[in-house]
Amino acid sequence: MFRRAAVEHLLQNLLLPLLIFSKLSESSSEHECKCVLFNVTSGNFQSPEFPAPLEGVPCLFYHFQAPPDHIIRLTFDVFQLPPRIGVCSSSIMLYDHSIDGLIEFGERADFEFCGKEISSGRQFFSKEQHFLLQITSAKEASRGFRGSFLAIPKKNFTSDAVEMAECSYRVEKQKAIIYSPQYPYYYPSKVNCTYHIPQRKGFQIVINSIVMDIGRDAILQIFESVEGKFEKRLIEMVTSVQKSIYVSSTSSLLIYFSAGNNDVERAVGFVIELQYSNAVWSQSPEAASDCQLNVNSENFKEGQLSSDKIGRYTSSSLPTKCQIVLQGYPNEKISVKFTHFNLYVPDNKNVTKRCTEVDNLSADVRVGSRLSRIDEWCGKRTPPNLMSSSNLLQLEYNTKSSKAIRESTNDDIGFRLEYKFHTDWNMGNMKAKVDKRKECRFSFNSSEHTNGKLWSANYPGLYPRNVYCEYIFHGRNDQVVHIHFEYFDIEGFNQCDETTQSDYILFSNYQTHDRTNRRFCGKTAPKGPILSESNYFRMIFSTNDIFDATGFYAHYQFITQEKSQISRVKLTISSSQTPFSVIFFVILFSLFFVIF
Repeated sequence: MFRRAAVEHLLQNLLLPLLIFSKLSESSSEHECKCVLFNVTSGNFQSPEFPAPLEGVPCLFYHFQAPPDHIIRLTFDVFQLPPRIGVCSSSIMLYDHSIDGLIEFGERADFEFCGKEISSGRQFFSKEQHFLLQITSAKEASRGFRGSFLAIPKKNFTSDAVEMAECSYRVEKQKAIIYSPQYPYYYPSKVNCTYHIPQRKGFQIVINSIVMDIGRDAILQIFESVEGKFEKRLIEMVTSVQKSIYVSSTSSLLIYFSAGNNDVERAVGFVIELQYSNAVWSQSPEAASDCQLNVNSENFKEGQLSSDKIGRYTSSSLPTKCQIVLQGYPNEKISVKFTHFNLYVPDNKNVTKRCTEVDNLSADVRVGSRLSRIDEWCGKRTPPNLMSSSNLLQLEYNTKSSKAIRESTNDDIGFRLEYKFHTDWNMGNMKAKVDKRKECRFSFNSSEHTNGKLWSANYPGLYPRNVYCEYIFHGRNDQVVHIHFEYFDIEGFNQCDETTQSDYILFSNYQTHDRTNRRFCGKTAPKGPILSESNYFRMIFSTNDIFDATGFYAHYQFITQEKSQISRVKLTISSSQTPFSVIFFVILFSLFFVIF
């Protein structure tokens, strides 16, 4: 591994997927380190003899070698070494920049960690196909570490754009993803890059950040211009404080990224998704032009509306259609709650099955570049609370009856609602930490709350479409997570997979995708409590753009592994041979451990 290092012998009792040992030329016996070579595309790694304590390893290298045109990703599940007291007595050092898998003796590592400085799920990427991990352990025992590695093709991080000059790109695709230079490795210092997204007639450009980590000495600017003209207008400026962007425009856009020194901070940069969407949302051709109410978040972030108010926009007493179009800023969502709902129904009409023949209200949300129908309601069937996952929600009030008939009844005919524009998921009461780097990720840490509640966005109303939410649980080393569902209504059937177009919930004990865990939806709901295998647990809630339901409501609790094992013990005692008092004492004793 060192250019002047030698390999003495094979490691013993180390359970690893495929190990190949290399012996390099020796110019001096002064420095010797064992070296383990991982030359498979994926697998697991761990400290020697894990889960036995790590101690007394003077120098050991793990060499991860990917195929050509690939990079290595390391993901840590467990990391616990003696704490740093000025310096690290035991540590791991990462060398992520090696071109040929070799380093010079005394060469400074890219990272050095000890204590609990690597959190569960943290990932590291190599610049090229080699990644070196050095282990140095003193006699002081520690838990050690465990993780997984994966070789990833470099082409996975190639921007969907044509390079016109050095770090100058032009986007030609309908939908594209662009990456900062060298992503997911940190971007080089003194970089200047431009991304030109040309205007298309009849379309708007929608930009959404997937990752935004540009560092303190960098800036990302988005300019708007009109084709054929040289003037441009700054519409967005991103610094290290801002972790997400959402921009839309019908003009051409120019993204300009510049950075100073990044050798110390090592920020990874950005991943931006963009697409051309229809600039004008199609309205119903039958809708009367004088019966449309447009509500924009620029003026009011929340308010109240009623069917009487939109009725003022038309003088016609004949049956008609009226629309309420709620449109926010590109990064906003819309919530609607009905406070009154009673639409006129003639005595001879049955509305238990269909609403099309009577007065009705329908709701549509924007999904991608189209409007998608949620449902329609009539009579006294009050719509559930609604929430969009985009910045557009449209209501259409179809009246089959005349205004005179509606006004002649003694009932309070019509509807009233409350609306709100917001940028979060309205889940502050869940007492979870929100990950601003992700669209919908919530973290629960036992150091803050040992138990609590969790639910789906907009519960008990309909959950939004096209969302991917993560609920991450972090406990102490001796803890596991217990989740119990009080309510479960996830649209789907059979095995809840993509072929059934089902929404689903999935649990994983790992940061990476765990195919061994079954999806839950529809009638395939959890039959009892869900228990994690370790102190890290992840719950994924995924919805598509087709079905709707009211989601879930659950309790969680962090418990120690000892107590969880006792609670799963099944006591079997023969009543014919054991007095009743003994049976009662054993049952009471077991319940005591389960409760406390």
